[in-house]
Amino acid sequence: MDADTLTSISQQLAALADGMRRSGVPTDGAHVHRDGLSMRLIYSRQDLVDTFNDFQDRAVHSIDALDRGGRPAHAESQSKSQPAALARGVRFRVVYDPSVFERGDLTRAMLNSVRQGEEARVSTNVSTRLLIRDREEFIIHTSEASAASHLAVQLTSPVLADFINDSFTKVWETALQVSNRKFESGTLLEDDEIQILRLLAAGQKDESVARALGVSVRTVQRKIQTLQRGFGAASRFQLGAISARHLIVDRESAD
Repeated sequence: MDADTLTSISQQLAALADGMRRSGVPTDGAHVHRDGLSMRLIYSRQDLVDTFNDFQDRAVHSIDALDRGGRPAHAESQSKSQPAALARGVRFRVVYDPSVFERGDLTRAMLNSVRQGEEARVSTNVSTRLLIRDREEFIIHTSEASAASHLAVQLTSPVLADFINDSFTKVWETALQVSNRKFESGTLLEDDEIQILRLLAAGQKDESVARALGVSVRTVQRKIQTLQRGFGAASRFQLGAISARHLIVDRESAD
């Protein structure tokens, strides 16, 4: 599945949250129940934080999340309810956008969560924030460009559950698996992987990349394929564009 498809899925989730107000949901934050669907709009950041914590307090089996970053500087970095949930055996799987590494407080919070047992991956295909409790209850953020007055929607829906869970799974399975050692160092890629991306961005062929690294062409091709899968890139060109756009590779060094 290529990057455009994955990004489209993430955007569909945000669009779902954007459109909820037009479906007749009360604007006072009250729940509405209709045809097996339970939902409410979240308007304030404090309500959003409280609802995030409540999800984790009530989680029995799992919390899955897409983290786009974008929180205000004063917002709490790690949920206060996460450590207790991890301690009682709740599985946390979180896909982070690389922009999280641009803020020291978010990076430190992420590292702390990983040390406590969170499973974390990185993807450039995260265009919204999503939290899933036990695969049955959801918080979906509106898109950054949304004109909606609400920040997110909380919902439970057997009809939408499969779509939302499948959407998360697709992003998770194609996200870049980053070892705890890499998270600890704040480095997403190995030095040779960064060098490969820089050389590709400079227009070098596999043979030239192999000579520069002192490895076989087959090794270079295998690493490129792994990087493409990790970033959901459909081609070598798209891989270079993705890495540059999200500052994974120093652009000046790629010239």
